Amino acid sequence: MHQHPARRDEAPAPAAGVPPGHYAAAGQPFFRPPPAEPPEHRYAPPAERPLPRPPRTPPDRRSPMTTREPPPPPPGPYAYTPEPPPRPRGSPSSALASCLAATAFLLLSAGGAGAALFLLFRPRPPDIAVAAVRLPSFTAANGTVAFTFQQTAAVRNPNRSPLLHFDSSLRVAYAGGELGSVYIPAGLIDGGRTKDMSATFDVQAIPVAVQPQPQPTGIDAAQQQQQQQAAIEVDSLLVVKGRVKMLRLLTHRVQAAKVCRVGVSPIDGRVLGFRC
Repeated sequence: MHQHPARRDEAPAPAAGVPPGHYAAAGQPFFRPPPAEPPEHRYAPPAERPLPRPPRTPPDRRSPMTTREPPPPPPGPYAYTPEPPPRPRGSPSSALASCLAATAFLLLSAGGAGAALFLLFRPRPPDIAVAAVRLPSFTAANGTVAFTFQQTAAVRNPNRSPLLHFDSSLRVAYAGGELGSVYIPAGLIDGGRTKDMSATFDVQAIPVAVQPQPQPTGIDAAQQQQQQQAAIEVDSLLVVKGRVKMLRLLTHRVQAAKVCRVGVSPIDGRVLGFRC
C-alpha cells in the first residue's frame, strides 16, 4: 500500500518497530532528548592546583652568554644506575713474570754498559823503565865498601786521566839484607805522558866477599888484562803508587814495581851492567 508523505500541520505516522512515547508533540523537536544521568558523587572533587614553578636564577652579569644549569635531581629510592662493565684482569702470575723479565733486562743492560765502560776506561798501572844506574862515589877498604847509589827511571802513565803518584820509594839490598831506602816526592803525570824519576842515597860501609883471582901461568899480559874480577851484585826495587780517576767520578788506586840487579866492581866502583 502506498503511503503519502505527511503534511506540515500533521504529525508523521509512527514507524514500525518504534515504541510509542518517543515522538514530540506538534511544534517540538522530532526526537526527545534522553534523560540526564544522575551524578555519581554528591560533591565534585576539588580541582588540582598547579605546582609553583621554581624561581629562575638570573644569569651571571659577568658572562651574559652563559647560564647556570640547575643540578640534576637526586635519584629516587628505586632509580636504576647502570654499572660499568667489568674490565678483564690479568692473572697475577703473568704480571709477576713480566716484572721479572723487565728487571732482568735492565740488569743485563746495566751490566753490559758497565763492562764496556770498564774495558774502555779501566785504570792501568804505570809503566816503569830503568834508564841508568850510577855510583857517584865509591870507597873500598879492608874488605868493606861504601858508595852512593843513584837510579833514574822513566815512568809513563798509560791512562787517559792524570796519575797522582805518592808514597813511591826506592830500596837497595845486598846478600838478602836491605842496605837503605828513600822516598820519592809526590807528583802528577798527565795522561799518556812520561816523567823521569831519580833517587839518590848513601850506603854505609858493608863487608863484601871478593873471591881471589887465580894467578895465571904462561899467559900473556894482554890476556891477564882481559880477565874479569868478581863483581858485587846489588838489587834495587822501585815502587810507584798513585791514584787515577775513572770517568772523572771514581778513583782507583794503581801500583807498579820494577826490580833490577846491578853488577858493581869492588875495586873502582864501576857499574858493570844491570838487568830488570
